[in-house]
Amino acid sequence: MKRHIEGALWALSFGTLFAAAFASSRLFLLTLAIVWVASSVIAIPLHFYRVWKRWAVVSNKAEYAAWVSFETAATIALISLGIYSVMSR
Repeated sequence: MKRHIEGALWALSFGTLFAAAFASSRLFLLTLAIVWVASSVIAIPLHFYRVWKRWAVVSNKAEYAAWVSFETAATIALISLGIYSVMSR
């Protein structure tokens, strides 16, 4: 189970977004939002922890580090943009 926790968290995160599309109750929508935020806050750092930990054993270290650096920067930019757009209203 420990190996599959990241996949389960991603499935939960995307499943709550799918369920939110069909939610009619505000309380249910708020509950889904809380579950989505919680699962995303756990899944994203877990993903990058595992990816950077794997860097020590890959054969093409330079390319792998470049790609993971780009992926990390893009994720940070997307999260920052989302926070900025919510806070600026």
